[in-house]
Amino acid sequence: MTQQSGDRAASDGAGIWPDPAPHPAAGYLDAVGGQPVLPVASRAMLAALEQGWSDPARLHHQGRRAGLVLDTSRAAIAAFLEVPASECFVGSSGLDVLRAAVAGLFAARTAEGAPPRILISTVESMAVTFAANGCPGAEIVTIPVDSLGTIDAALLDRELAKGAAIACLQQANAEVGTVQPVEDLHGACQSAGVPMVSEAIQVAGHHQLGSAWDASVVVPKSNVRWRPPEAPDRGWVGGFPDIAAAAASATAAEYVGAHWLDQARVHRSMIDRIRAAARDWTGVHATGDPLNRLPHIVTLVADGVVGEQVVTELDRRGIAVASGSACTADARMPSHVLEAMGAPSGGSLRVSLPYGCSLQTVEDFIDALPLAVAAARG
Repeated sequence: MTQQSGDRAASDGAGIWPDPAPHPAAGYLDAVGGQPVLPVASRAMLAALEQGWSDPARLHHQGRRAGLVLDTSRAAIAAFLEVPASECFVGSSGLDVLRAAVAGLFAARTAEGAPPRILISTVESMAVTFAANGCPGAEIVTIPVDSLGTIDAALLDRELAKGAAIACLQQANAEVGTVQPVEDLHGACQSAGVPMVSEAIQVAGHHQLGSAWDASVVVPKSNVRWRPPEAPDRGWVGGFPDIAAAAASATAAEYVGAHWLDQARVHRSMIDRIRAAARDWTGVHATGDPLNRLPHIVTLVADGVVGEQVVTELDRRGIAVASGSACTADARMPSHVLEAMGAPSGGSLRVSLPYGCSLQTVEDFIDALPLAVAAARG
C-alpha cells in the first residue's frame, strides 16, 4: 500500500468495522432516511424468525422461547444505551415509542395535579410534536431556538417557572446536527420538578447519549412515574411484539457499540470537509452549530433553487441526499427546523453519512454539488 492510499484508508475509516463490514452504495448520503441493514442484523433476524415466532406472553414452550429471545434482545439494547434493562422499552417505530414516552409521562404527571402544559422546542421532530398534540387537554408551549438551532435556555426557565407537566427537549437535531446543551436544560427542568423527554434517535450510535434526561426515546428512569397508552407487553410498546426486529436491533447495537466512536471521528472529519468546501461555493452555506453538532449530519442551504430540484440533479449524478426535514420532505412542506432558526428553507439539502461511508463518496458529492445547483438554477 502506498502512503497516499494508506492516508486515504485512514481517513475513510477502513478497518473500523469487523467483517462483514457495512458497505453502503457508492454515492449514498441519506443515512437519516435509512441505511443498509447490517449483515449481522440480517442473520439475527432470520434466526429469531425461527425461534421467536410465538406470543411471548404464553406459558407453553414456544411462548417461553419467544419471550427469552425478546428479553435477551431488550437487555442487549439496554446495555448499548447504558441503562438498566428494567427501564428500557422497545417498539416497532420511533413514533410508537415517542408517543408512549410523551403520553405516558403527561398522563402520570397530570394525574398528580401538574398543570397540563407541555413545553416543546420549535425544532423537535414531527413525531414528538404529534405525540404532544395527541395528549388530551394539553396546552403546547413552544420554546424558540437561535440561528444555530440551540434552544433558548432563558425562555425555558421562564416557562418552567409557570409550571408544566413535561418538557420535550431533544438531545440533538436530526436535520442540522446541532447538539443541545442538555445538561443545562435538564438541570433547569430538575430544579422546576418537570420531567424532560429527550428524543435521541440520531444520537445513539453517533454521539454520547449521557444521562441528562428523564425519558429518552422510551427509557423512563425508575424515579419517574409513567402511564403509557397501552400496557407494555414484556417490555414492548405499540402492539404485538416484533421479536425478529428486536433481535436484529439488539445484534446491531452489540456490533456498533464497540466501534461507533471511531466511526464518529471519521464522520466528523468528512463533514468538516463538506463544511469547508461550502465556504467556496457561491450562494450555498452550511447551517447548524459548526462545533457542537452530531458528527454525521449537515444541512446546506442553496440560494435561488428548490431543494428537490437539486436532489434530482444530484441523483442523476449518482449522489443520494435529502431535502427538507426527515418528517416533511414527502409532503413538500418547508423545513420547520430551518424556519425556526430564521434560515431560508426552500433550497435545503441534508447530508447524513451512513456507517462505512467512503471518502470517495464525500469527494464525489463535493464535486457534483456546484454543478447540480447550477443546473437547478439554470
